[in-house]
Amino acid sequence: MAEGKWTILVLFAVAGLAVLGFRHIGGDVPQTTPAESAPARTLVGQFRGIALQMHNPGDENHPYERFIDEIAATGANTVCLVIPGYQENGSAASIFIDQRKVPTRERIRKIIRHAKSKGLRVIFMPIVLLMNPQDGEWRGKIKPKDWDEWWSQYTSYILRYAYLCNEEKVEAFQIGSELLSTETHTARWRGLIKKVRRVFDGLLSYSSNWDHYRVPKFWGDLDMVGMTAYYDLTGGDKPTLARLKKAWRPLKKEILNWQSTIGKPILFTELGWPNQDTCAEYPWNYYQSTTPDPQAQANCFEAFFDAWIKEPKVAGFMVWEWRKSLGQDHSETADVSYVPYKKRALKVISRYYGMPGGGKKPTTMKKNATTKPAATTRSAEM
Repeated sequence: MAEGKWTILVLFAVAGLAVLGFRHIGGDVPQTTPAESAPARTLVGQFRGIALQMHNPGDENHPYERFIDEIAATGANTVCLVIPGYQENGSAASIFIDQRKVPTRERIRKIIRHAKSKGLRVIFMPIVLLMNPQDGEWRGKIKPKDWDEWWSQYTSYILRYAYLCNEEKVEAFQIGSELLSTETHTARWRGLIKKVRRVFDGLLSYSSNWDHYRVPKFWGDLDMVGMTAYYDLTGGDKPTLARLKKAWRPLKKEILNWQSTIGKPILFTELGWPNQDTCAEYPWNYYQSTTPDPQAQANCFEAFFDAWIKEPKVAGFMVWEWRKSLGQDHSETADVSYVPYKKRALKVISRYYGMPGGGKKPTTMKKNATTKPAATTRSAEM
């Protein structure tokens, strides 16, 4: 695969030369005029949301609007739209969009507008997925052979969507997710944040691993500290509600003590437990067990929200995740995924999301944006 920044990768079908849709990221983002640093942003009510992944074969006909309607019906006030950029493996420097799986930009606009028509705020989270990971690789362990090229590709990938999200008045944007091996590249991240600020007027965050949130040194450049919540809560003990509530007490104290040194509110970017008997001990590993335990899943949500829902230093919660297909059986006895749809865990989520403190008012946005697209010879649309 060519590494050139301006290369557009397209696969053609033999019959009719139909575009299948691999594409390099570089070169697709409109150039922008400089903007002043954004003033401090405020949050009106917590984000109380559910994540919806957007990558499926035959994507243009995928029923995202229906899933958004279902999310709105839970009492959530936010949907977190998760979209991938792909790289071949952990050593590759190229990042590309597979147009066979990922919605076009125009389709994304329609999805965002539909969410807003249902009274939902929108958080947008681009992620990196590896198409052919080697030896246990995942996005947290990438080691590109050419870091300069990787950062160039990644910057173009992020700006591509940041620009779109600003036009659609998305409330918050994640500049990255779980890229552990990059988190010491502080200057690179700060440079990227400055570029995103020039094209996006909403709130910015980064999604760190629950065991890695102390590593990034660029939190001060963002509006929210993003972190997942995949803690071992039992150490193998039975996940009773009392045991789980006890587990959160020292964890909450530790997180808030650290948060006080940063001064930014916390956004729990991935809050989920698979419907498995091992969910409280291995919440990050959805392959750990094939034995459903819907009560354990519900207990995990109950204990978490009991500890955190009224915490003023928390900007919000994103439950991981909503269903991605119509055909899968999501009943409690059949489905061992994270999806709370049709499970008792959803009743817990809805009850806490309905408590005071969420609201449905949008976040405060910068009023006088100075960003305008300059002339460009390349379309920003897919």
